[in-house]
Amino acid sequence: MHKYFAKPLFLGKKIEFLPECHSTNEELLTRVRNGDDQEGFILYTDHQTKGKGQRGNVWLSESGQNLLFSVLLRPKKLQVKQSHFLNLIAGLAVCHVLEQHFDLHAELKWPNDVYVNDLKIAGILVETILEGSSVDDAIIGIGLNVNQSHFALPTATSIKQLVGKPTDREELLETIISTLEAQYLFLKSEAFDKILSAYYGRMRWRGEIHQFRDSEGVFDGEIIGIDDTGRLLVKTSHALKRFDVKQIEFLH
Repeated sequence: MHKYFAKPLFLGKKIEFLPECHSTNEELLTRVRNGDDQEGFILYTDHQTKGKGQRGNVWLSESGQNLLFSVLLRPKKLQVKQSHFLNLIAGLAVCHVLEQHFDLHAELKWPNDVYVNDLKIAGILVETILEGSSVDDAIIGIGLNVNQSHFALPTATSIKQLVGKPTDREELLETIISTLEAQYLFLKSEAFDKILSAYYGRMRWRGEIHQFRDSEGVFDGEIIGIDDTGRLLVKTSHALKRFDVKQIEFLH
């Protein structure tokens, strides 16, 4: 295993591989709280016993087949209300790599699952440590299905299933980290409008009529985008609704 990655400027200069852990996000958060605050520190594993996904779901993955990693960022000037941009840049980085290296067109399902051919290929979970009104530390966790051939759910896929051959996971990890670093530098330059525009270009179901469910029941609506705090905007026949995570379910 590499001790550090050469391609990125500052991400991945400290890397630790764990054969197994409960959750790379939780493990890295523990390291940060214990004083390990080197930006770009990457923790990755072959198997998570309690991998976390969005909405508190469990991320299931075959041991030794996929990419399961977390990276520490320290976006000191990023305001709390702008923290959703961390989800956006992570998703865009994964999509860019899938497109450029595997010729796969990927879409981003809000809040940030990655889909190819209407099947989920990756999930992203961002957790932050706040200092006043800004983000002090951010842990970006990414689970990407790489070489797994069979899934319990028919709604999942992997790079191997889509391209027909296995991929070197460590080389892929370095490529994703290098791409994420470029997106992160873009974010640090406060190019919010350009990041949002790129996200909208890949936002799944945006501008289409689909069926959803919220606390009031099932309804038809059109995804317009997100508001300035990252909430989902859905236009119905009589209102423009805003949703936080867990407040809406995508049906079909």
